[in-house]
Amino acid sequence: MKHLETSYTTHDGKKLYLQAWMCESPKASLLLVHGLGEHSGRYTHLVEKLVELGVSVFTFDGRGHGKSAIGKPDAFFESYQDYLKDIDALFGKVKSYVPRVPAFLYGHSMGGGLVAAYVLDFKPEAAGVILSSPAIKEAEGTSKLLMAVGGIISKYFPRFKALKLDASKISRIPAEVEKYLNDPLVYTDPIPARTGNELLIMMRSIQKKAAEFDLPVLLIHGSADGLTNPKGSEILFEKAKSKDKTLQIFPEGYHELINDSDREEVIDVIIGWFKKRV
Repeated sequence: MKHLETSYTTHDGKKLYLQAWMCESPKASLLLVHGLGEHSGRYTHLVEKLVELGVSVFTFDGRGHGKSAIGKPDAFFESYQDYLKDIDALFGKVKSYVPRVPAFLYGHSMGGGLVAAYVLDFKPEAAGVILSSPAIKEAEGTSKLLMAVGGIISKYFPRFKALKLDASKISRIPAEVEKYLNDPLVYTDPIPARTGNELLIMMRSIQKKAAEFDLPVLLIHGSADGLTNPKGSEILFEKAKSKDKTLQIFPEGYHELINDSDREEVIDVIIGWFKKRV
């Protein structure tokens, strides 16, 4: 396994941090898109399993996140459509760097929503998609008032800190929550109004177009996820016209399934899905 780090300049001049784990004789490639507030370095334990399987993994820190942020991470981006353009450009690079093998997409949380939106809007040639706790429907208990006025706040006060995520809901393992909170590359302050409103627009678009989703897909979600709604995964699973689609809900599972109490089982499900398709 060879680990590479570099940067990529986006269509609008921003620099994003990229990293990749390359296999000597890859059987497949994967572009991984991380969740809201976090960064790509939090997936190395999953990456190691994928590389053992022969999958070369590419990932990046998104706009306003991790090492791509200017200064401290702020989780801010102007438009989710810009994020989709980043994914499209980087997925193209993945396929050019590792040609003639199946190319897959993986997205967690916000990244899961972005990957779903990317598939629906850009129609990429991908061998399959894994969506982990994808942001397809707002979490239960999200303020109706905030959603109603979110567009106005986003327009006039885009960086207003509107909604704070409850870090205790990422995992049932206290040590994992502490690791998350103490990571300097993780953004834990309230989410900017523009970011939140763009994600709401994205989720509504996914729900509207869900019946057009046609790629092989594995959807995994925890039944007790308090940050993204498991009903969103159920909506996409029910509406997608994919002939190859799987939905697995983990009982009592929290948001970050690969860092939760059932993580070994979750990773086995992911690896098992890959083995059947690589």
